[in-house]
Amino acid sequence: FVGPDTPEDYISHEDLATGHSTEEPGIPVNEDDDLLILYSSGTTGLPKGIVLTHKTRLTYFHWCGLQYGIRFQDVHLINTPLYHNMACFLSFSQFYTGGKVVIMRKFDAQETLATIEREKVTGIFMVPTQYNVIMELPDKEKYDIGSLKWLLSAGSPLSTTTKNFIFDFFKCELYDMYGLTETGPFTNMNHHLDPERARSVGQPFFHMEMRVVDEKGNDVPIGEVGEIVSRGPLLLRTYYKNEKAYNEAIRDGWFYSGDLGKMDREGYLYLVDRKKDMICSGGVNIYPSDIETTLHSHEKILESAVIGVPDPKWGEALKAIIVLKWGQKISAKEVIQYCKDNLAGYQVPKSVDFVSSLPRNPSGKVLKKELRAPFWEGQETKI
Repeated sequence: FVGPDTPEDYISHEDLATGHSTEEPGIPVNEDDDLLILYSSGTTGLPKGIVLTHKTRLTYFHWCGLQYGIRFQDVHLINTPLYHNMACFLSFSQFYTGGKVVIMRKFDAQETLATIEREKVTGIFMVPTQYNVIMELPDKEKYDIGSLKWLLSAGSPLSTTTKNFIFDFFKCELYDMYGLTETGPFTNMNHHLDPERARSVGQPFFHMEMRVVDEKGNDVPIGEVGEIVSRGPLLLRTYYKNEKAYNEAIRDGWFYSGDLGKMDREGYLYLVDRKKDMICSGGVNIYPSDIETTLHSHEKILESAVIGVPDPKWGEALKAIIVLKWGQKISAKEVIQYCKDNLAGYQVPKSVDFVSSLPRNPSGKVLKKELRAPFWEGQETKI
């Protein structure tokens, strides 16, 4: 336990550090030995233990230092859980260069800005939800955050509204990373270098290969939607005690992500949705993220999630679940009309629910399976 007042049944960090020898234990460590097990977020099923080696992680730390220009003078702020892959690798990337890491006990929007000002933070990773919470702060302009050099977002796509807020408020470089704990980063995007591709998550990361494929593993044509697959030096060694899941994910050396996307002619990737989140209504495949992006562009809507609910005619009907910005009011009828004005007819939700918050896992990802569960209870099928 790190800190004062060590709870009962815990060992304090100070006692552990001072009560043992300072000599190396003399145990040989090979670069291909297992280093740690990180668990997947479990948004679509049970979490899986992702086994990563020393070589994989050290390569990760080195590449990220190069990509984000991390130096020994820099200060990185961690305000996400330490078991989150991004918090883990970014903190160690900073240690790798001899820099400073500031760790917050938990996320608080005002304290984050105050810490950036006080500690002269130069870099920070946050998930989109955290940026949205900061966006809602009424007095955020009072903080001096001029020390920031770069921001990183990952975990789920940033809406265009949130990206524009980041550009206007933080006034530093914004990197949009797409990847998985199993693979490391697939792609990385510096939006200041290519502002015209606001919806892209970038081109492949160092030494990583990426393709977009159909159900048979064949490359789809440019601009068409398929499953994103990747291979490279950062792949997991296996899933802990789950060889079946590993063999299902790795095919001919390629990791199948379960995410849908499309590429342009220059190799920039655009995320479409989770394969398991796709909704089939009346025989038409509908991607919720397209609808959510439109909803997020409404000035009164903070967040949304679109799910499929049982419908006797269409099989599934679209339902939008919405969190409004503080103090805002809007009716379901107005939301549906906004969608009619900005989307194709088959993308317009049939119903709208308003909630105070969306269920999320500790990594900040929306748990759509929890949103769907009450509507599908007692149904013979779940699709």
